[in-house]
Amino acid sequence: MTACRIAIDWGSSAFRAYLLDKDNQILERTSTHDGVLMLADKPYSQVIVETCGGWLTETPGLTIIMGGTIGSRNGWKETPYVSCDAPIAALASACVRVENDAGLDIQIVPGVSGPDFFGGTDVMRGEELQIFGAIQTLGLIDALVCLPGTHSKWCVVEQGRITSVTSFMTGEMFALIRRQSMIGSLINDDEFDQGSFLSGAAESASSAGLLHKLFSIRADILLGNLACRSAESYLSGMLVGSEVEAVASVIGTGTEVLLVGNAGLTNRYSAALNEHNLKTVPVPPDQAFVKGISVLLEAQNSQLN
Repeated sequence: MTACRIAIDWGSSAFRAYLLDKDNQILERTSTHDGVLMLADKPYSQVIVETCGGWLTETPGLTIIMGGTIGSRNGWKETPYVSCDAPIAALASACVRVENDAGLDIQIVPGVSGPDFFGGTDVMRGEELQIFGAIQTLGLIDALVCLPGTHSKWCVVEQGRITSVTSFMTGEMFALIRRQSMIGSLINDDEFDQGSFLSGAAESASSAGLLHKLFSIRADILLGNLACRSAESYLSGMLVGSEVEAVASVIGTGTEVLLVGNAGLTNRYSAALNEHNLKTVPVPPDQAFVKGISVLLEAQNSQLN
């Protein structure tokens, strides 16, 4: 089939590109660790040419549409946020074209800002495409969507519009503690153990507070109460459990949650959510992203006609 465009999910720590046909079906895909915060002085256009150059040579003039941190203040070109309540049409009309030395036809999808669960205001970039793709895939217009990751997102969709976004630094905190703390220095195995994970999730609800409970991991390892090989799963459970506990306190029990993320993360979140009687439906992230791109392009075409 003939390639028609390239869709790029360009986040802080990873670059994922998809070669799509005219029906936005995936023909090929590629990924690297060239996230926005990992590039040093490498030009953004160089990353695209290095990773997608074969596609561009075989089919010159391919349009490129990108979402994610690439449109942030730390990225290639900062795009304005679309405010909740945001339909896909609002994103479609607010895409920003990017001038570049490589002569590529590039546009960046804006992020979304709006109220969070706790009375504040929050933002996201990239997840909005996965959200619209996920609900379109499942034929929904109302949903509660969780996107686990470096900065986990919880978003409410009502009548096909994103009305709320709430972020948690769960993934980033796990990475920092695992790699740069005195707790992490004691962990010698990264094999996932669900029992330890669920124990950590249960401990996160302790009235002692998360900061104290985190240090207790170190104490328990040193005193022989927690095996080094179980500590990483326990730490992950404590952080994910804290996030889920905060959300459950707002949304209550019995709610269905769409989980958009890789299998490892969604399995962990599903286990923690099930402890709160919250049902989960997994949606593959690449499928959701590409479907979101497809829905956005349909909205753009409708606006032109």
